[in-house]
Amino acid sequence: MQHTPEPVDDGSIIDYAAIPGPRARRSRLPALDARAWTLKVALSQRPWSFIASIGMAAAFVCNGLTPVIVGNAVDDAIATSSFERLGFWLLVLAGLFLVSIGVNWTARFMLIRSQQLVAHDLRTAVTDRIQDPRGFAGSDRTAGGLLSIASSDTTRLGEIVMMTVMPVAEAAAITYGAIMMYTVNPWLSVATVIGGLLLVVIALRVGRPLQARSVVRQAAIAQAAATAADVVQGLRVLKGLGTIVTVQGRYRDVSDIAYRETVRANAAEARLNGATEAAGALFVCALGIGTGALALAGQVSIGELITVVGLTQFLITPMTMFGRNLASRWASAEASGRRVRDVLGADFERVDEADAAAIDRIMQALPVGVTVVPGSDPDLIAALESLPRSRVIVAPHSADLFDGTVGENIFPDPAVAAAALEVASGTDIPGGADKRVGENGRMLSGGQRQRVALARAIAFDPELLVLQEPTTAVDSVTEQRISARVAEHRAGRRTLVLTDAPAWNAVAAQRLTLAQLRDTVRTGLAGETR
Repeated sequence: MQHTPEPVDDGSIIDYAAIPGPRARRSRLPALDARAWTLKVALSQRPWSFIASIGMAAAFVCNGLTPVIVGNAVDDAIATSSFERLGFWLLVLAGLFLVSIGVNWTARFMLIRSQQLVAHDLRTAVTDRIQDPRGFAGSDRTAGGLLSIASSDTTRLGEIVMMTVMPVAEAAAITYGAIMMYTVNPWLSVATVIGGLLLVVIALRVGRPLQARSVVRQAAIAQAAATAADVVQGLRVLKGLGTIVTVQGRYRDVSDIAYRETVRANAAEARLNGATEAAGALFVCALGIGTGALALAGQVSIGELITVVGLTQFLITPMTMFGRNLASRWASAEASGRRVRDVLGADFERVDEADAAAIDRIMQALPVGVTVVPGSDPDLIAALESLPRSRVIVAPHSADLFDGTVGENIFPDPAVAAAALEVASGTDIPGGADKRVGENGRMLSGGQRQRVALARAIAFDPELLVLQEPTTAVDSVTEQRISARVAEHRAGRRTLVLTDAPAWNAVAAQRLTLAQLRDTVRTGLAGETR
């Protein structure tokens, strides 16, 4: 049974990123079982992407108005030698440029913003799924492969927003061009519509090989990136085993495949570009020659001839890009979308019901308050870490801190962060909660860093908190104060402290050996009763 997150509200918007944090914006990705999922991802940032579409269409039309204004200026001012009318048309042209700059800036800002928000929602959803302690069932997923999906594929899929903006603007430009051509001569309008449709058909036809090869190229590049990440992750082990040469050979093989598939895809893209550019050039030449013949026959004026020539130069870009975008970008986004959905919809190795029952059994075997266990066991820690973090938090002995303030490293709510820092006896840190810690806490001392990490674990207030040697970097007086405050703060909940420190033994409600704790956890996970 495939895992599909439950939708909220109207069923079209789903909150994949429910982790507490300073941002209040809800993820707007569609549910995984939604029809036309990729299209709904592209539209997930409406109305901002719609504003981008309208703005980009207006920018294209503004560009297309330039030859019309110049043609009218020639007939109205140059042909009559009227400086007054020339000044009027120059002012109109200047105003058009100002409007064009404004709508173009707005449209591009909204487009980039929408793309980044979609990519952010996708990255958040994928990384949340990767970090879920229940894991992945029935598949071998490497860290490198997951990294490639969380970075390259989410970024590429986020760019699909452009498909809701540029084709709309290009279609609007072609429609505008046909209307302007109609005001000059109806046959020119008909030729513009037919020529635009032919260019789209040519692009879609020539772009078929690119669609298939883009999918293969992305898969090959993702495999190369995944292999590289896996090699870097296990580099020390590989060196110790003396297998680095073998691994280099394997990476070289996948890199060569990625190179060949990239060359093939780029060649197909070059053929697409060449075909559309050549067809567009032939169209412009044919339309220009036809308009010249009409001018010689006296059916169009010199100004109208200038207008048509300018419009054909303006139309060649939206006409060629319209089909090109449809032929290449969508296939690339679809390929990335399949990989992203495969991760988001993967089954869990552990299910919620089993986890809940296991935690309940473990809770029943542990007393309320502080339980001290001397020593540590990586397998035991891994078993505890596999349980949902909404109920169980395992705080490592050496926790990582990110570059930010002390408070930001503890909890988004300043009041909660301050209270947790008080419990961890960290209020004497110079600068308090507003002090910047630097990357991985390099601006703090070892004891300060350890207390900030402890405060972070305290702040989330889980049902079961597991602390691994939480006070080794502080002096004995501070250690006694911390243990007493933690015991008082966690009096109504269960806390496991893996340590030999006398200060923690003094406040312990119970003491267990490592073997006893291991047996308790194993029994709880196995579903047995004691």
